[in-house]
Amino acid sequence: MEATFPGSVVVRHGKTAGEFFDGMFFATKGLMLLQVREITGLDTPVIQNWVNRGWIPKPVEKRYSANHLARIMLINMLRPVAKLEHIAHILAFINGDTENLADDIIPEAKLYIYVCDILDQVDFETVLTEPKLVGIIEKRIGDYQEPFDGAREKLIHGIKLILIYYAAAVVKVRADRMLNSLGLADD
Repeated sequence: MEATFPGSVVVRHGKTAGEFFDGMFFATKGLMLLQVREITGLDTPVIQNWVNRGWIPKPVEKRYSANHLARIMLINMLRPVAKLEHIAHILAFINGDTENLADDIIPEAKLYIYVCDILDQVDFETVLTEPKLVGIIEKRIGDYQEPFDGAREKLIHGIKLILIYYAAAVVKVRADRMLNSLGLADD
């Protein structure tokens, strides 16, 4: 099975998340809902529900930006193991109100790229201690310029939460496969 970008159905083909976003948005004003659906594998009502709940900003002229797509992919990658409300709280902790860019500490696309770059370095067979995980995060966000004092620390905590939930999702998938292979699943 080929690796996909977390929260999507797009096969990576050796590309980084940064290359994916650069290619996707190089010559466009944004993506239409159908394109977002094709990238994420989500149904239209799911995406529209997330917009209506304020978990994703409203599209601009029916187009979804790189930050829209990244936020959708972040939510989608965590939803197998976290309540949607908890995911929304994590993303709000990092960037505040979805409709107010003034309270953002980082563009969502950059956040997603940081998360994916870190995931590319992490081996889920090895449980990282918190200091090692924080060290990996701090190294990757070395280029981050905080817009106000304390933003860097907030970003580190947010990324740490995202990574731990994602690790739980990976382990859950592994456990579900084992359960199925042993014939113990009811479905």
